[in-house]
Amino acid sequence: MESSFDVVRAKRRGGTGSFHLTGLSDHDPQLPVVEQLEAALCTDALVTLAATPTFPVKYPPSGTLMSAMHHGVPNRHWTAPEPVTNSAGHGRRRRDGGSPMTSSPPPGTAEPARAASPLTISEQGAFWVGVGRKPTEAGTAAEAAMYVQYQIPADLRHPLPVVMVHGGGGQGTDYLSTPDGRPGWATRFLQAGYAVYVVDRPGHGRSPYHPDVLGPIEGAAPTYEFIRWLFCDGAGRPGSQWPGSGEVGDDFALDQLMASQGPTLPTFAENEEQMRRCGAELLDRIGPAVLITHSMGAPFGWLVADARPGLVKAVVSIEPIGPPFIELPGLGKLEWGLTAAPITYEPPARTPEELRLRLRAAGGDGLQDCLVQDEQAGPVRSLPGLQGFPIAVVAADTSPFAPFQHGVADYLAQAGVDAELLRLADLGFTGNGHLPMGEKNSDDVAEALMTWLNKRLADGEETSR
Repeated sequence: MESSFDVVRAKRRGGTGSFHLTGLSDHDPQLPVVEQLEAALCTDALVTLAATPTFPVKYPPSGTLMSAMHHGVPNRHWTAPEPVTNSAGHGRRRRDGGSPMTSSPPPGTAEPARAASPLTISEQGAFWVGVGRKPTEAGTAAEAAMYVQYQIPADLRHPLPVVMVHGGGGQGTDYLSTPDGRPGWATRFLQAGYAVYVVDRPGHGRSPYHPDVLGPIEGAAPTYEFIRWLFCDGAGRPGSQWPGSGEVGDDFALDQLMASQGPTLPTFAENEEQMRRCGAELLDRIGPAVLITHSMGAPFGWLVADARPGLVKAVVSIEPIGPPFIELPGLGKLEWGLTAAPITYEPPARTPEELRLRLRAAGGDGLQDCLVQDEQAGPVRSLPGLQGFPIAVVAADTSPFAPFQHGVADYLAQAGVDAELLRLADLGFTGNGHLPMGEKNSDDVAEALMTWLNKRLADGEETSR
């Protein structure tokens, strides 16, 4: 039996442009009032945002509505037909223009958007993935779901969407705006023609932490002193790109970043299992995608690619957690190399103890010796789920994570993965810390990463022909 949402969506596909925003009387009189309201809220609209908005932001005119319910259709099939005008005089996009992606360039051919580019959003909304049910003493609770916010630009130039995954105890807001209030990477990738999906990992941000489902919160939320050490001070290697003074009590940007921080799940393994489950469901829904991960969110990329072969087309891992096999008190150990949760090796490894390891000298000042597989102890096991697409391991020069990022890239490369270490300093960006998406040169770093993506995706397209 067709649901009311199916009816509404089918009507929207008709291409007649029959929906208006002037009132309910123009809608199908056979639909109940509630479903007519749903139809109105599903009506597409175009909303143009300034490249660098001032505050307060002026909202669209009354009656301009943005869709929040079109997440069931894979965004890689979207085209950008010319807007038409509805009866209220506001622009909205027709559904009947153009065949899916037939006029879009192949991956990697579009140029990155400049910072001054205006941005027109044709579709946006939010949904949760991984929604389960768990019995509790009080009743049935929703099992750790993951919040997903998406936006699709009218000028959609890339067939692959980008999924942005935050780190640590943060949330998706890390990508929406910089701590000092400038547009974030989500905006810059939208300007470049990518559909963008920003997630709040289970138990973070708009994915509520339910102790009856995820277990009791262990330990305190991050402190100002810890966040300053991690993002501003660089563990004694202070950089020059943090957009504030870095002083507690005298730094608006630090206050804003701190306000977004919360506790994380009790253990690495539980955290990662939730990432794998929810991330796999997200790609089942939206199709092939590029993953941009950060810090403690890096295992999202490794595990989702392993769980959904063929659906991850590239991973840009910003300052991934490491080094391989590290153990952090109270959180656990990356006992499978770069993950605490099991990941597929070939030949198979039934337990982490079957991975034979040795310490590889770093060969550089200030760099840390890191574990790799021991070639002398037998065949090196590969990571088949991470093969067949490019991976960038992005390292900042003044981050506490800088000394071991080469170890992450080396471990992947030894396992047959197309992994490349991108040192921001080698690209001309110095003074960056552990949050490059929030620092002064965030726009320039984003553009450099888009250039890398464009080239590698285009190279992959050529190879597959």
